[in-house]
Amino acid sequence: MNQDFIRLKDTEGTLLLSHTNRNLGCKVTTKEIIFQRPHCTYQILFEDIVSMIPHDVPAKPVMLPLFGNSAEKVSTSFASSYYKISADRVRIYNRSGTYEREAMDLIVPLHQLFLKYFARYCNLTIVQ
Repeated sequence: MNQDFIRLKDTEGTLLLSHTNRNLGCKVTTKEIIFQRPHCTYQILFEDIVSMIPHDVPAKPVMLPLFGNSAEKVSTSFASSYYKISADRVRIYNRSGTYEREAMDLIVPLHQLFLKYFARYCNLTIVQ
């Protein structure tokens, strides 16, 4: 596990699956999904997820905004399947504290194993 990840003490549910790939971590419990990158962690309860759709990401590096005026360059070569998750509420942990944001979209790489747990524990309707 990356030493720069912020560890959460107050997770909901039972841990089902955890995956870490250098600067990106993802955990799924029976009630939430947690995305981790260095110095920033996103916690989304399944009940707060409005939609999740496949998303195409360009093959070149993408600049992702950070808090303040800086940005982080992220390579898009570490996953083949990206999804856009829209949530009513997201809890964000960083070195400055904890914040809650409403109506937020996240574009994240997810492996097929995670989708199985989404289908089982999230109240979304699967459309194929």
